[in-house]
Amino acid sequence: MNTPHLSEDVAVVRPPGRPRDEQATRAITDAALRQLAEQGYAGVSMESIAIEANVARTTVYRRFRDKADLITAAIAANGGERFGDGHCDDPRAELITYLEEFDESFGQSCVEVIGTLLGSRAERDALALHRRRVVAPRTAYARGLLAQARERGQLPSHIDVDVAVEMLVGSVFARRVSGVPSSPGWARRAVDMIWATGGKSASLSMLPPRPHT
Repeated sequence: MNTPHLSEDVAVVRPPGRPRDEQATRAITDAALRQLAEQGYAGVSMESIAIEANVARTTVYRRFRDKADLITAAIAANGGERFGDGHCDDPRAELITYLEEFDESFGQSCVEVIGTLLGSRAERDALALHRRRVVAPRTAYARGLLAQARERGQLPSHIDVDVAVEMLVGSVFARRVSGVPSSPGWARRAVDMIWATGGKSASLSMLPPRPHT
């Protein structure tokens, strides 16, 4: 797993001193992701992460303000380097790959975190943090791929990109919530549905209005 590159939004401001040990940072975020997968958000604590990472609690708190800061930073940094400007040669193929990787790497953890934070009155700021760090960049990446496909004429110009993103992301969360395992080729079928629906909508929009009887 790559060492997380914490942005200004993620990193905690600290006074000048010795350079931060990136190996310790990686051990902390790796432990956070493992515990999140095994125990869920509610079962994770700063103390348990420090123990697993074999660092002092002060080492954890120098890097992260609290559990929400740590968990959202760990999820955001896990694979976050792929979310660049979104330009690619084949938006449709990239969208399929994106959905598969999102389902495998983030689907369950996102459901765990969002579900817990939605039900927690004490961590409303954490939910906003998760949306900003994790949800927003991934949604923007998918939206960018669809916009490219639209610009290249692969999708009709009138297609609602935001609704298409919601449908695709919803295809991941719907299975996670219902407990239905991902079947081979599901991501391709989901993307094909958007392509087919977009083309069908374009054809229907060109039909003459139905005469009144």
